[in-house]
Amino acid sequence: MKKILLAGVIGGIVLFVWGWLVWAVLPLHEGDFKTLGNEEAVVDVLRSSAAEHAVYAVPGKPQETTGMSTEQRKAMMDEWAKKHQRGPVALIVYSPTGTDPMMTAQMILGLLIMMITAAMAAWFLSRSTAAASGYIVRVIFCGMLGVFASFVVHLMYWNWFYFPLNYTTAMVADTIIGWLLAGLVIGAIVKTPRSTAEK
Repeated sequence: MKKILLAGVIGGIVLFVWGWLVWAVLPLHEGDFKTLGNEEAVVDVLRSSAAEHAVYAVPGKPQETTGMSTEQRKAMMDEWAKKHQRGPVALIVYSPTGTDPMMTAQMILGLLIMMITAAMAAWFLSRSTAAASGYIVRVIFCGMLGVFASFVVHLMYWNWFYFPLNYTTAMVADTIIGWLLAGLVIGAIVKTPRSTAEK
């Protein structure tokens, strides 16, 4: 357990440092987020149209009301489908209140989350046959966790929520490289001697 916790702490720090490098120094995420041409007008519309911290979809899926007939539901969904096909289509993560873009608490929480995920990766490794394999295999095991996470999150968002391919590609590369780097540490700490594994 001590090795898993140690791997979690150091691996989390590696992920945090990589996150800073890839977003603040390296060009991988350049252009991921675009700026609207008429931002103030859009902000005014959001303030008058969105009241709560939520994820909004455009076009918004219509809500059924009590007593609607089958024909009315079909007509409503057909109209929504036409809007969707016509476009534009948008997914808006909206918060009605402002915040510091680099809050200390947010940074600390981000580091904590990364340490927890690194500790989970270390535990997964310790329970696998890769723990008794060579160092490179253990590093690749962690890298494959990045591949798994990319498929589960980024490729699913690309498929279902129309995330741009360049954004998705950058996020996939970021995730896989980050977990390979964390794997360099986790794989060095979490290992099972071959003699122990063979018993």
